[in-house]
Amino acid sequence: MKRIVRPFVILFSSMLLMASCLGDDTGYDDLVYYSDTAIASFSLGTLNRTMWTKSSEGEDSSYVADLDASGYKFYIDQLKREIYNPDSLPVGTDVAHVICNVSGKNGGTVIVVHKDVEGEDSLAYFVSTDSIDFTEPREFRVYANDGSAYRSYKVSVNVHKENPDSFNWHKAPVFKEFESLSYMRAVALDGRLLVFGEQGGATSVYSASLPECNDWAKLDADMQLDAGAARNAIVRGGVVYTLSGGNLVSSADGASWAVAGTAPAGRLLGAGRVRMYGTDGSGRIVSSADGVAWAAESMVGGGDMLPSDDVSLACMPFDTDGDAENIIVAGNRGIAAYPEDSVAMVWNKLEEYSAGSQAHSWMFCGEDNGCRLPRLSGLVMAAYDDVLVALGGRGIGGSTAEAFSQVYVSWDNGLTWHADGSYYLPEGFTNGGSGTFAAAVDADDYLWVVCGGTGDVWRGRLNRLGWDEGRTSFTE
Repeated sequence: MKRIVRPFVILFSSMLLMASCLGDDTGYDDLVYYSDTAIASFSLGTLNRTMWTKSSEGEDSSYVADLDASGYKFYIDQLKREIYNPDSLPVGTDVAHVICNVSGKNGGTVIVVHKDVEGEDSLAYFVSTDSIDFTEPREFRVYANDGSAYRSYKVSVNVHKENPDSFNWHKAPVFKEFESLSYMRAVALDGRLLVFGEQGGATSVYSASLPECNDWAKLDADMQLDAGAARNAIVRGGVVYTLSGGNLVSSADGASWAVAGTAPAGRLLGAGRVRMYGTDGSGRIVSSADGVAWAAESMVGGGDMLPSDDVSLACMPFDTDGDAENIIVAGNRGIAAYPEDSVAMVWNKLEEYSAGSQAHSWMFCGEDNGCRLPRLSGLVMAAYDDVLVALGGRGIGGSTAEAFSQVYVSWDNGLTWHADGSYYLPEGFTNGGSGTFAAAVDADDYLWVVCGGTGDVWRGRLNRLGWDEGRTSFTE
């Protein structure tokens, strides 16, 4: 600790003199003064936060709301003499007028240091009802109650500079070879983004390293994949599976392939935590834990409502049971057989994995609730954060939806779909008039969109999913 020099010699001399004048009958003759001290705790009170919204006419407007900041923990680094909140306050928080609470060890006196116009230190007692400007880090001192020394701390109140629920898009380098693909499907696998594309009656596989995807290359696969392989590519347990040559085939890198089991008679839908799912070609969903034996699943709803084109499968954790998940399938029925469909076909199922759990049926989400997912060309659905997101090109059949007009969001496992201001495609996004595109979510919560018509590659993420969570326990 630093030894005290002027001007606080006078301050602490007066403190000691006051104690000595209290007299013997006060009991203060036994008062013990300590030479060591430290800031033991730091917390915030209620702060102001500017919030932004849109009026009914679509114009931006703002208002000020109270923010209870007492729950934001502050870490006190006694070695570096630094105090800060690792979990930053929300964007828009006013830190120029902060009410805080500070306590010193052994009853030390807390002082706030100000700089005068000449850059000299000006000291003032800390008062918990006075607001303090934390737009820049501030120096706090805590003086030992015997007046002999003090500790100095740099105190920072961190505030996020970006809206946590805004989507931030970045454009990766264009890859022109995507323009020649007639169908595309993307998956994230072991730090790479793989794109499967139909090309010349076969499937080609392209790979780039995450998170930049600036090194696209066509893989020299050791097995020629059928054209339909692009439409059936799924990931399970760090391995990509697809159908080719009448077999279920698998690869750990997209280049080296081997027969992994028996192909379902229809197509692959996707994979959950335990099983892969497919169709049997006669209106049934089937599943397999090993890729060899496929068994029919129980279904509530007509098998003629199963999607056959643009199919995606997503898994959502079950809120109240960590050993269960909701599985959702979405896609379109064939345009030739069902030319009038205006909505996509969505199914869901609850899978429980604990011993003795009840088996559940697949349910068709076909209620006409006015909020069904439109039938979009190239439809892609994925689990993102704690919702389902879906996007696609122009509406087909009976759907009049505009191409890539919005990202559709479901909070209820596919039952209803809505626009959400937090999710949107990048400004100026275009697919060059082509219906060929692919989308996938990687392990770092980036949503990737790969455009066949232009070769454009985009990655986007909710701002808050890129923030460090910080510490969850804090000590003196």
